[in-house]
Amino acid sequence: MNEKTKHPALWTVLFTLISLLWIFPIALVVLNSFKSKVDIASNPFTFSSKSFVGMSNYVLGSNRTDFPMSFLWTIVVTVGSVILILLCTSMCAWWIVRVNNWAAKLLYVLFLFNMIVPFQMVMYTLAYITNTLKLNTPWGLWIIYLGFGAGLAVFIFTGVIKGIPQELEE
Repeated sequence: MNEKTKHPALWTVLFTLISLLWIFPIALVVLNSFKSKVDIASNPFTFSSKSFVGMSNYVLGSNRTDFPMSFLWTIVVTVGSVILILLCTSMCAWWIVRVNNWAAKLLYVLFLFNMIVPFQMVMYTLAYITNTLKLNTPWGLWIIYLGFGAGLAVFIFTGVIKGIPQELEE
């Protein structure tokens, strides 16, 4: 009998406490989003009908940040980068699986090494190069997302394509 089954109530209490620890800051942010700045500064943990300002903070934030246009650009960049990643990496993965020579194996290893490099390591250099080359556009973001998403996508696609019999393609 392992430790988990010996004391299930203890594990339940432990996981409940950990869950509350994770949920508390999020609940506090949501709670304070309906209060004025003065009420947040004076009593951040309480909620009374006097401090309730309704949706005015959300309206103010939406007006100041041009939220609808930002949301539209988010959709454009996300959809474009996903389409670009799917098209490029699926064809590359097919070539890696079906050609199966030394160059394909080398390319596969390079894509796997791409997954090791964390974004934080190259973020400043990437921002500098992007601004210098005037690539701070959706096209530039698509290229950056392709570069960082290609490793995982090629890894997944090669696994999927290896499972498809070659006779089925012919």
